[in-house]
Amino acid sequence: MLLEAAGGPRSLLDNREETKAKEEEGVPDEEGWVKVTRRGRRPVLPRTEAASLRVLERERRKRARKELLNFYAWQHRESKMEHLAQLRKKFEEDKQRIELLRAQRKFRPY
Repeated sequence: MLLEAAGGPRSLLDNREETKAKEEEGVPDEEGWVKVTRRGRRPVLPRTEAASLRVLERERRKRARKELLNFYAWQHRESKMEHLAQLRKKFEEDKQRIELLRAQRKFRPY
């Protein structure tokens, strides 16, 4: 009980001092000086593992976006040809699958 009574007003005083310090932060005093603190203008990112993973993921995506794919004309042509070859291969596979279903007479297009 005695500790609670002694701790109560002290914590109120600490809270008042903290709020006063926050209000005065970044405001020049009468001589024009600004108190510099650890915290910058922007609030600091939380130092949690999830937040750091998010930042790393964002940086990795940014790096991947900057990476030049098909920089040379021949690379662009090659990638186009590979894409067309994949489409043709898929088309042939689908054609064979449809032919197989027709042979089984279980083909229902609708």
